[in-house]
Amino acid sequence: MVTATNTYYVMVKRMFTFSLLFLISNAYSQSNKRMDSLPVLERDFQFQLFEDRYFNIPSLINHNNVYQFTYGEGRHLYSEGSLRYPQDYKKQNGLLIETASLASLENSNWTLFGSLEYLNTRKEDVENNLTYGILDYGSPYYFFQQTSGLWNHQNYNFKVAAANKVNSKLTLGAYLNYDTNFYFRKTDTRNELTALKVLGKISASYQFNDKHLFSLSLGNEFYKANSEFSNKFPENNTELTADYYLNTGLGSYIKNLDLGFDTKRSIPELQLQWLIKNDNYDVSIETDTKFGTEHWIDKDIIKVDENDERTRYSFIDQQLIIFYNRHYTNSLLSLNINAGYLNGEGKVWQETGAYYAKNFTVISYSLKSNATLLFYNSLLNKVSLGVNYLNKEQYDLNYAYTFDYQYIEPNISFGCNKELNKNVAIFTDLSLLYHHVLDVEHDPFAANNIFVDWIGNKIADYTGISTINYSLKLGTDLKLRNNNRLELSIETDYLKVTQLTENNFNYYSKNDDYLNITTGLKLHF
Repeated sequence: MVTATNTYYVMVKRMFTFSLLFLISNAYSQSNKRMDSLPVLERDFQFQLFEDRYFNIPSLINHNNVYQFTYGEGRHLYSEGSLRYPQDYKKQNGLLIETASLASLENSNWTLFGSLEYLNTRKEDVENNLTYGILDYGSPYYFFQQTSGLWNHQNYNFKVAAANKVNSKLTLGAYLNYDTNFYFRKTDTRNELTALKVLGKISASYQFNDKHLFSLSLGNEFYKANSEFSNKFPENNTELTADYYLNTGLGSYIKNLDLGFDTKRSIPELQLQWLIKNDNYDVSIETDTKFGTEHWIDKDIIKVDENDERTRYSFIDQQLIIFYNRHYTNSLLSLNINAGYLNGEGKVWQETGAYYAKNFTVISYSLKSNATLLFYNSLLNKVSLGVNYLNKEQYDLNYAYTFDYQYIEPNISFGCNKELNKNVAIFTDLSLLYHHVLDVEHDPFAANNIFVDWIGNKIADYTGISTINYSLKLGTDLKLRNNNRLELSIETDYLKVTQLTENNFNYYSKNDDYLNITTGLKLHF
């Protein structure tokens, strides 16, 4: 049970820890290569580049391509609509607060990073999913029930990283992410969930010469979630809809649950990167390999001679990431390719025979590619083109239940920046993404049960819909005293159906849509 006292204690503890880090970071030297010296669209690009290319390997955060920054940000999040994945919310209203700093310690070889994020949202009309917010890496496991509900979600996410340049050749780095989530319901307490993720990494980067840099990173993610069931039902539920089920595949599930489960996941990770830098270009090639295991432990089982671990899920997640930046006098061309492969399988404990029976498999292939042109000192500040592809194959061995789908997503965006005077600029970023479904195969065969009726058919219908997403960001960038900057913005995303499925069961219509609106204020200092 999540109490207000516990939540307040956790929040104060995180804020105090980060405050110490922030006070220390203010003693750092202010590098000439600062993020607040850039226009907004170029800042957004460099932030994304930092997250995707350098921050994942902590010994690279002091690389000379990285812009240093300090900022505080607040956003109001609102979204609503019926065109949403069936296990997700249909309406959200909340607040996100974040502060972060990356700077170098004066007269030393240290670079430090720290950030703190707090999220508080109310998510409405979450349908059958009673384990909201913890699904990942293709795992089939979650609790479900027929009725929908309301989630109150609080998240505290603390990150810290450090890199030390030992000598002209070697740089060492370390990273820690402490992420806590509380999912609870004030009016419907069927399942209250507390989740903790701790991710740690150590890395080393070796400079062979002026052009070649090799990096290696070792990490592990530990995840634990605690579910607490309750028998409080404000709605007029029938006996059937009040039952708990643990989904274990596509049509396979465990029923007659009473107390709840503990979920544990461990994911070792190995990253290798080769970075080549020349006078006017740089390119990096990275491989990221994760081997994960997930276990669901039944609190109902307390006898020593009984096995309380009801399910096991294991997977391998492999990614190949390529970045290429070409620098010109008044522009930058950036290319990015990310190819992914995931292979996972689930097993369920069989009391008869006392063994784990394999009952679920998943394989997915993904490809994301993007090309961005930044034009310095120009009204047209950014042009981006990209395409995403995914092919996901799922299979339930118990019922020969097949659920495969593949799609392609071409996208394009344009960004403009206009300085009205030396202290005020306005900006806009417009993008279009078309989600085109190439193929869907949904064949439950013998699994004609409550999962198919409540969940499977609706997910199949949603998965087969082609959509278009319109995104627009508008804002003002203000230069303040002491080179500080204040960014005011509003972002909208509008999702609309373009083509429905040809299923006999249709849960969506061409009138369905989804709208996100985010208003934000960001101070760079």
